[in-house]
Amino acid sequence: MRQHFFYLFLLIISIGAAAQNVGVGTSNPPSKLTTVGTASNPSIPGATSTGVLRVGIGTNNDEGVDFGKSETQPYSGWVQSGFNGITADPLSLQPLGGSVGIGVLAPNASAALDVTSTTRGFLPPRMTWAQRDAIATPAEGLIIICTDCGTKGLHQYINGAWQAVTSSNTGNYGTVVNPVTGKVWLDRNLGATQVATSPTDAASYGDLYQWGRNADGHQIRTSGITSTQSSSFFTSNGLFVTNSTSPYNWLSPVETHMWSGTAAENNPCPSGFRIPTAAEWEQERRTWSSNDGNGAFASPLKLPMAGYREGSYGLLNGEGNNGSYWSSTIYSNNSRFLNFYNSGASILISNRAEGLSVRCIQD
Repeated sequence: MRQHFFYLFLLIISIGAAAQNVGVGTSNPPSKLTTVGTASNPSIPGATSTGVLRVGIGTNNDEGVDFGKSETQPYSGWVQSGFNGITADPLSLQPLGGSVGIGVLAPNASAALDVTSTTRGFLPPRMTWAQRDAIATPAEGLIIICTDCGTKGLHQYINGAWQAVTSSNTGNYGTVVNPVTGKVWLDRNLGATQVATSPTDAASYGDLYQWGRNADGHQIRTSGITSTQSSSFFTSNGLFVTNSTSPYNWLSPVETHMWSGTAAENNPCPSGFRIPTAAEWEQERRTWSSNDGNGAFASPLKLPMAGYREGSYGLLNGEGNNGSYWSSTIYSNNSRFLNFYNSGASILISNRAEGLSVRCIQD
């Protein structure tokens, strides 16, 4: 019997050699080796397989790499590594080096992965804030798209924390340095179209943020209002939340972590920048030539008197005669801010439903 199998094996080899092509499941193979089976959706390799070809190891026939084609649209070809039908194993391409190309026959030698297309983009994994933070021991430089973070879009894991990625460190903003304090700041308020040319330059006023909120549209001076408090510190309705009852907050229950540092969930500043602390504002104020609005404008930061938006009714006030700038420092159910006007300046306390200016400092 063994001799018969040997002769049969030689016959198959001879046929393959003569025809140049070998087929499994087909009598008309179009390539050197063709396996034909039924289209099926992928499964983890085990004692059975939904693929049409397996590169296997071991003697139990339950471990290897399966190749197949999906039975549902868009009928994708698939490759799955694993064993025992339960455990999905990693799959490596070019483990000893060399470039990998997608959409290109000759990938650039300087790239580990060269994706070439004129009609499609590259799409990183998309996940929620909670899913992002559930990633175990993220690698330095890991990139994802956060779908519900305060600053949505690309996030990167840098220096032990997740940070939102912008097109550049400061976007359309420049930077200024106070030579006395050595601190680096953005050269204008968030939302401003230009650096202030005077204390009352309306184009330099910028947006007005409720404390701890992300840039969801509420900060625009003409945004609509609602009296319904948000139940989540991730907001997206674009409405300014009014509240005339204690603790005068746009958010319920009260939370205090949203503006704490560059990695804060709702940090509205460009990458590498954050909301300044009250101590940092006080340090800047002490360098002014005069303790008032003129001193604020004459400083390297050129702070305009951009006014504020009332938390009780959403009305604009103080444009041209009052400057109010949030800090990240909390005080009970309130937060501290820098306030200046024509005849004075100091660090004060405000409820968090108020809409105040934001000027970002480099971390």
